[in-house]
Amino acid sequence: MQGIKINKKVLVVGDANVDLIVHYPQLNDNGQTAFQAPVMSGGGTAANTAIALRKLGVAVDFMGTVGDDQYGQYALDEFIASGVGTEPLIIDKALNTVCVFAFIDEHGERYPWAWPQERESFKELNPERILWRAVEEAGWIHSSGMIMPYDTSARKSIVEIFKRAKEHGITTSFDLNLRVQNNELDESYRQTVLALLEYCDYVLGSGKEELYYLNPMPNWRDSAKSFVRQDRVVIARMGAKGSLALTKDTDWEELPFPVEVKDTVGAGDVYNAGFIAARLLGKSLRESIIWGNGVSGYKVARVGSRATPNLEELTLFLSGFGVQITI
Repeated sequence: MQGIKINKKVLVVGDANVDLIVHYPQLNDNGQTAFQAPVMSGGGTAANTAIALRKLGVAVDFMGTVGDDQYGQYALDEFIASGVGTEPLIIDKALNTVCVFAFIDEHGERYPWAWPQERESFKELNPERILWRAVEEAGWIHSSGMIMPYDTSARKSIVEIFKRAKEHGITTSFDLNLRVQNNELDESYRQTVLALLEYCDYVLGSGKEELYYLNPMPNWRDSAKSFVRQDRVVIARMGAKGSLALTKDTDWEELPFPVEVKDTVGAGDVYNAGFIAARLLGKSLRESIIWGNGVSGYKVARVGSRATPNLEELTLFLSGFGVQITI
């Protein structure tokens, strides 16, 4: 099967790090403890989206910051090996690339812990080192809210990047990735996210855990709907219930594909890739959330945030559930 032929290049802006997948020990039927060896892979919510997009055949550049260290080199090497453009990537000797220890339980759920916890590179995006040409020449810009909770250069720079994108008529998408503490969202953090959403064409996030907290209402769907405009679509991911696309005129809801879950790390990140690829191909919103569900479903049945399909593998996966896609 031929790859996707799209003239537009996607610029993904945000965090890149390394994941170390550590599975909990489990008891076998004979009473013995079974261990799986830890597995290292590239990580970062934005980086996961970028590489998943590239595997689907979409041209991608990545903009963010990594340290000049072994983890930063690991992230850079993975970008290069996957074909993601790294010209906009900033390497800063004064910062540390984070390693996220992702502890996985028997249900495939993750419990992350990051190290080191000082001078983390993903929190910084120096506006004086940003390759603004890459911003202005992009056909689509996507970013993740992973770095928005911190009042650092990355928070300020991403808002400015999306503002410039809007001024240049570039399509934008933003995955909320909200960090809610004790059922509350820091108000300055919330206001920054709301300011950024003014420049977004597509807002993606978990319905109950993210969209609700941006504008709490008795029903989280009403919270999600409150962010819809004529020129802004909201995509609510609902975990085991699939995903929902909300527009001013209609809503589309699609169930997930039933798979045995092995690892949920990066499931939302790679959903974004499936959705964006479909939209770039001119697919309808309904088809696009099916693609998102498909890429996410393929990934969660495998270990690691980078276990995503290429176009042929996605086609085969979806056909197994009676869904035919055309390019």
